[in-house]
Amino acid sequence: MKVKTYKNGKNNYTAYLKDLGTGWEAGFTNGVSKPIFVGNFIHASEANEWYNLMTSEITKFNKKFTVGSNCPSQWFTSFIGCHLYKHYYNFVNRVLSQHSRRYEQIMEKETKKYRQMSKNWYPGEKTPFLKAS
Repeated sequence: MKVKTYKNGKNNYTAYLKDLGTGWEAGFTNGVSKPIFVGNFIHASEANEWYNLMTSEITKFNKKFTVGSNCPSQWFTSFIGCHLYKHYYNFVNRVLSQHSRRYEQIMEKETKKYRQMSKNWYPGEKTPFLKAS
């Protein structure tokens, strides 16, 4: 589990990455109680990449949008949460398009191989691969 803490005035914030069952969870919380952002991943490499991006985005956000001590904490958490979700969905879209392209290429390759192999089968041999019971 990776944890990084941030402080803004009187408020403490925590960015974390932890394994969760067979997947990974990256998040940003207000102290321990209230989650501001939560993202789930299947692959550890993608989760680590997002965690590194998330922590750098939090630092950039805090440098760009400095707030005073009178800043309402609910507004600030909403503001930074929206910022993180915006970057999270951009990251997810980029990762999903990579997966989509890869599996489309694999599917084309496997379909081509199937067509070549099916030429050698007799018509009576061809049966559905899966049948409902």
